[in-house]
Amino acid sequence: MPVKTILLATLLAFTVSGAERLTVLNYNVFNSHRGGRSYADCVKWVNSVKPDIAGWQELVGWNEAKLKKFAVDWKHPHAAALKGGGYNIGLTSKTPIEVVARQTRGFWHGYLHCRTAGLDVIVCHLWPGGVRQQMGEANQLHALVTKLHKEGREVILMGDFNAHAASDKAWLDRQQPLLDRRGPGDAKKRPEDRFIVEGKYTFPIMNRIFEASLRDLVRDEFDKKHPKPTYEQGLTLGSFPSRVLGHVNKPEVQRGFLERIDFILTTPGLAKRCVSAKVIREPAVLETISDHYPVIAIFKK
Repeated sequence: MPVKTILLATLLAFTVSGAERLTVLNYNVFNSHRGGRSYADCVKWVNSVKPDIAGWQELVGWNEAKLKKFAVDWKHPHAAALKGGGYNIGLTSKTPIEVVARQTRGFWHGYLHCRTAGLDVIVCHLWPGGVRQQMGEANQLHALVTKLHKEGREVILMGDFNAHAASDKAWLDRQQPLLDRRGPGDAKKRPEDRFIVEGKYTFPIMNRIFEASLRDLVRDEFDKKHPKPTYEQGLTLGSFPSRVLGHVNKPEVQRGFLERIDFILTTPGLAKRCVSAKVIREPAVLETISDHYPVIAIFKK
């Protein structure tokens, strides 16, 4: 076969493969890309991964009009935002977005429920201040996802949950620098609001959310590759903090503070179509864009 024919066939294969997949990104962009300082680097990176749908947290001071304007930079002609400003949540997409609900009642931040690409997509940002408030937020999300699942809808729930999954307990229990940093402040809360009990994290928030027939895509894919993971392998799941924060600006220090609080969750039917899901920690520019790392899931259409 001539070389030109081989090259054309390869190109077509990649094109078809890309067209048959749906790439979903979730990214907390740290106070609007660090006040705009990391915006250009963020756009360049986002364009390198070409998401079809993207959920955003900490769009501080952005409204929907601004999000629509800037989403064009990463080739998303459609956008929706939760609020008119403040610590905002957003969704952008290559396909039209129908806003189903903007929910702030009972939330410190809130959730944005939309439909795009034939899916119900919920972007959320939970409050880290105490278990009771956060459980109220989790209960709302549980009820919503349960209702949608019973109606036969395929759902993506993604965002910054500021909570941990019990599946990460083995390596999270060994994050002593993190526990030492958070423990004193947590101990000052009322007992029913504490996330740390007897020196270790507890998991009531994500346990409640997972009861809504949701799959943890990143952990599912991780477990396939690492059925008996080591501590070092567990650390690769960490989605926060990046080394942009001063107290973790060296890799040997950062490792003791890593935790996974950013998730892409889906209903079981959609999870079966997932071909890849990962917390993205490279390239190095991701250490400077935000204090969170992005999460990406790829699905067969």
